[in-house]
Amino acid sequence: MMNIDVSSTSTQSSNEMDGRNASIRPPSPHAGDKRRPGRKESQHASTEAIRKHAVTALATSISRPEHLTALTVGLRAFNHSDESVHDEEIDSVADAALCRLLSFLLFKEFSIDKLDSEERLNCLPEEILRNCQLFELIYGCSKEKITASFQRVGPDLLRLLCHIIMYEIERYALNPELSHPPDSKSRGGLDSGAQQDTCLQSATRILFLYARVQSLTEAMAQHKKLLSLCITLIKYPIDVVPFEAQHNVLFILANMACCRSCVLTLSSYDSLMDTVAYAADQNRVTTATEKTSWAEYYQPLRFNCTAFRCLLNLSHPKENKITMVGKDGLLRSIAYVIGLQTSQWVGIPQTLNDMATQTRRFAMSTLRNIASAPPEQKYRLCSFKNGILLDALCTAAQDDHDPVAKEKSFAVIFNLVCSNTVEILTMHPQLLELLVDAVASSHPRHPMYHKGASTAR
Repeated sequence: MMNIDVSSTSTQSSNEMDGRNASIRPPSPHAGDKRRPGRKESQHASTEAIRKHAVTALATSISRPEHLTALTVGLRAFNHSDESVHDEEIDSVADAALCRLLSFLLFKEFSIDKLDSEERLNCLPEEILRNCQLFELIYGCSKEKITASFQRVGPDLLRLLCHIIMYEIERYALNPELSHPPDSKSRGGLDSGAQQDTCLQSATRILFLYARVQSLTEAMAQHKKLLSLCITLIKYPIDVVPFEAQHNVLFILANMACCRSCVLTLSSYDSLMDTVAYAADQNRVTTATEKTSWAEYYQPLRFNCTAFRCLLNLSHPKENKITMVGKDGLLRSIAYVIGLQTSQWVGIPQTLNDMATQTRRFAMSTLRNIASAPPEQKYRLCSFKNGILLDALCTAAQDDHDPVAKEKSFAVIFNLVCSNTVEILTMHPQLLELLVDAVASSHPRHPMYHKGASTAR
């Protein structure tokens, strides 16, 4: 969120200024409507006046100076964290004014001021960036108001945002030297480099805010261009395009996959599952030897966690289970994530450890789902790469400090059992001993037994 300095003046009563104690007097019964409004009422009236002025300015500006002035007024009016006031902004159709202005700006940029191939390496004008940022601000409203706004401007705004994202993707394709270091931050400035990044980030952030409302994800999944743009952005190397833009679109896919009707759409979309599996593998492909600080784990692990949340939701249909079992990269990534016993890493920040724990839970739940596939797929999971999945599950069941992950590891093993896998399971050097210990520890006389312990299901 942008920090806008808005000066405010404070007043002191005359009693405070001359040192006397102020007394509270009841209002005169004859005062009637002549009483001065309280501070809250005055502030509310002032805020409402500023908001109305901002919406009017946004809706009526034509020239570039007028646009910049209106957008500046909008930043001042909308830059706060009060959800109820943002609700009022939606009620005052600020979203419609912004959508109309963005449409005009993009029409002017791409239809009137036609850009040649060299000029397309330039960033979008400042007013387009600020317009997107204003959408971010007003969508700090309640989910009910976001839904109302989507019904009013959503279909048109989706088209405009996809246009912005396509333009940014094309700029990266035309100039591969454009890069974005993973730890760089550009939200604060409006210089050319920052604009290039924040415009893409802001456009994907608006879509991210839409996707937080479950009822809107189906309409988003049906959009003919949005899914392909999400796939394209995720496929870029993690240090080339802005990380937040990539994570935003991955989050959008994960939330779409929470909707059953969307799962079928996503599953049928060419290369989508491969792309999400690629995202889930990002923490493995950047090996620990390449990381010199805890901060370098954060972005790949965050990407990893959201990708596995998406894969977990995609793993419910039977046909998807079979497809996912056949993906070697995904299985390698699952084995790697299950083996990330970060609680044993010395000095790891708690936030990073919590994220790693959540990622392991998502990965194990995904494996539990696909392990309920037909016997041929169960056998492949058990025998994959000389049993690395079984090795990882046994290690987690024995050493993971997270009781939820331990329970999930037994649930996976339960799902893997069938006539096709009996031999390979009984031949595993750790598995039988692990199961015997687990059964014994659930007995009241066992020294490791504790009341309330649950058995894996």
